[in-house]
Amino acid sequence: MTSVAPAVIGAGIVSFLPGICAAQASKVKLALAMAERAAHSAFQEKVITDWFAYYRNQLKFMGWDAVTAEQIHWPDKGRTRQTDQVLATISKAAGDSFASTTDISMKKLLSDPKALRRLEASAFERQHFQLLPCAPGGANRVDMVIYHETDKQSVFSAGFIQHKRSHKNVRAELVRFNILAFENTYLPKVKDRVVKAAQEQIHDYAI
Repeated sequence: MTSVAPAVIGAGIVSFLPGICAAQASKVKLALAMAERAAHSAFQEKVITDWFAYYRNQLKFMGWDAVTAEQIHWPDKGRTRQTDQVLATISKAAGDSFASTTDISMKKLLSDPKALRRLEASAFERQHFQLLPCAPGGANRVDMVIYHETDKQSVFSAGFIQHKRSHKNVRAELVRFNILAFENTYLPKVKDRVVKAAQEQIHDYAI
């Protein structure tokens, strides 16, 4: 089990598989928080209509790239059938280790009322919910599943994580993050106030 704490960022839960250190996780969370902040602002200002597409493009600009199945070799070849549709979707996208880590993070979140309320409020406001499990992807790289679920606002009322949902509008994809590219190319151009504002959107909770 990893020692890196999961976090709530916007309407998403970010979790980490073993092998990712705290320094790497910090950069991942910062990048996700910056993308979340940019997408939410653009959506509120009605500059965009597709939140996910804009968010995905923000990540790509910061150093996240789609990873084809041929580029990935997971140690868990067997993908057992999951009873929960969310975990099954994540398992299908990247393997059971991603799904099991996500499951642990979701269950732990239920015992942290403050972090849970933040997630529920954001999901209700945005009308979407995200799961973002991360794993080591080689030297200075992190692989992540972006699970994005949208629905009508009432679906994301308090307690929605434990409620049965339709899963009609779900997207899941595997992406790889080049941490060095983020640190050396993108991050130096970002103003300190933007970094600070993004960091304030990261809410860690105990595993």
